[in-house]
Amino acid sequence: MSVQQEQVAELIELVESVPSKKLEQAVAEREGGLDAALTLVFDLLVSEFNPTKAAGQKGVFQFDITSAEGQKLHYVHVENGECRTDKGRHESPDITIGIKFPDMLAMGVGKLPGAKAFLTGKLKLRGSPLMGTKLGEWFDHPEM
Repeated sequence: MSVQQEQVAELIELVESVPSKKLEQAVAEREGGLDAALTLVFDLLVSEFNPTKAAGQKGVFQFDITSAEGQKLHYVHVENGECRTDKGRHESPDITIGIKFPDMLAMGVGKLPGAKAFLTGKLKLRGSPLMGTKLGEWFDHPEM
């Protein structure tokens, strides 16, 4: 098992065992805190990118993640069969996804489907609704 897989497994364990209201604090107390956990989640997402499914398409997904430490901003950029992520605000995202940290963590490790998060109001979208569906289409989310 790779270091990334071990770290993801630890986050899954936290998501499954710690109540949602206490999850952010539990992650904050870990080495690297919230930022390290989000970096891991976005690196995992990039590793799940399937260029064949996104052939000829492009898009920028901006994530505005609400936490006790303030807004955490990350984006995912897909273009020319490549996917990359970075911290901060992208100058022209196609869609902005607003979500609270515990829900982002659960979604990022595969324990909260994006559609369910949207339908239950845990995820807010601004921009192209069609682009919101591309996260599910362009990325292969293996069962953990």
